[in-house]
Amino acid sequence: MFPTLGHLINYILGTNILFPMPTYGFVLVMAFLTGGLVIRQSFIYREKTGVIASQKGKKLISAPINYSDLILSVVFNFIVAYKIGGIITQYDMFTKGVDSYIFSTLGSLWIGLLVAALTLAYLYYRAKQVYSPEKVYEEIDVYPHTLWLNIMVVAAFAGIIGAKLFDILENLDSFFKDPLDQLFSSGGFTFYGGLIMGILGVFYYARKQKIDILTLMDAAAPAILMAYAVGRMACMLSGDGCWGVPNPEPKPEFLAFLPDWMWAYDFPHNVIKEGVPIPSCNGDYCYMLDVPVFPTPFYESSLSLVFAIIVWNLKGRVKVAGVLFFLMLIMNGITRFFIEKIRVNNTYDIVGHQITQAEIISSVLVLIGFIGIFFMHRIYKSNNKSITRY
Repeated sequence: MFPTLGHLINYILGTNILFPMPTYGFVLVMAFLTGGLVIRQSFIYREKTGVIASQKGKKLISAPINYSDLILSVVFNFIVAYKIGGIITQYDMFTKGVDSYIFSTLGSLWIGLLVAALTLAYLYYRAKQVYSPEKVYEEIDVYPHTLWLNIMVVAAFAGIIGAKLFDILENLDSFFKDPLDQLFSSGGFTFYGGLIMGILGVFYYARKQKIDILTLMDAAAPAILMAYAVGRMACMLSGDGCWGVPNPEPKPEFLAFLPDWMWAYDFPHNVIKEGVPIPSCNGDYCYMLDVPVFPTPFYESSLSLVFAIIVWNLKGRVKVAGVLFFLMLIMNGITRFFIEKIRVNNTYDIVGHQITQAEIISSVLVLIGFIGIFFMHRIYKSNNKSITRY
C-alpha cells in the first residue's frame, strides 16, 4: 500500500524520497479531474451533433477598479503562499504531521508577503489596462463544454461536504467523542454521500447556467462512473479500511490466471495502521492485516470502469434523453449492493435484519433508475419532439 505519495514514488522509481502528501487525497483530486474532462468531452460530442447549443452570455470588457475583489485576491494568495512557503522552508516539521501543520498557524511570512506584493502589483496593472468609468459588457456565445472546470469545482466542493456528512451520520458515536477530529481529519469519507451531494450541486449550477437538465444528466453519466472508478482506487492504493471481509480461502482454480491480491489481500502498510506489525519494517506505516480480505475497492473500480465504457458507447444509440443517467444509477446501485455482501461496514438493525447505509442507498438508486427509465420512455412516446435529444 502507498499511504503517501512518497511511498508510491519510491515504489515506482526505487528512490527514498520523503513526501508525506496523502495518496488518498491526491487520487480523489484526480477522480474529480477525470470526471470533469469526461463531461467536457460529452458536451463537445452533443454540441457537434446539435443536441445542445450555446447560450448567450456577457463578458466584462472594462470596468472601474474593484478594490474589494483586489484585496480578497491578495489575501487569498498570501494565505496560500504562506502555507506552501512554510511547507518548503519547514519541511521536516511538515512531514511529522501533515494535517496538524496545515491547520496550524505555521508558515513562511516573507514568502507570503512577497507573493501578496506581486499579486497586488499584477492585478492593479491588469485593472488599469481595462479601466473605464462604467462597466462595459460584450455579448458572447457560451458553450457548456467551456464550463467543465466550474462544474468540476462545484462537484468537488459539494461532494466533499456530502462525503464527510454521510460519514458522520454513519459514525455518530465517533463524531460525538471528538467532533473536531471527525470534521477536519483527512480520512472519513462516504462515497455515496459525495455522489449524491455532488450530483445535486452540479444540477443547481446547471440550472443557473440554463443548461438542459436531461442533457446534463446523460453527459454526466459516464463522467460519474469514471470519477467513481478513479476515486475507489484511492481506497485501494492507501488502504483506508474500506476493504472486504476476511477471505482466508485459497484462490479457485478457474481464477488461477489472476494475481493472488485480486482474490485476497492483506493491505500491507495501510494508512490506518490496522493489523499486525510487519517484520523488519521501520516507519509510521508498518502494519498489515493478519487475515487477507477481499479487495473490494478494486472490484468496484474495475466494474465502474467497464460500465463507464459501456455508457460512453451508448451515447449515440439511446434515443431517449435521461435514460443513460438512470442506467448509470442502476449499474452503480447493483454493483454496490452486492459488493456490500463481502465488505466491512457499519450495519443498522431494521426489522430484525442487519443492513448497511450503502445497501439502503444503492437499493434506492436502482429503484430510481428503473422508475426514471420507465417515465422517460413514457414521456418520449407521448411527446417525441420535446424529449428527443439524439
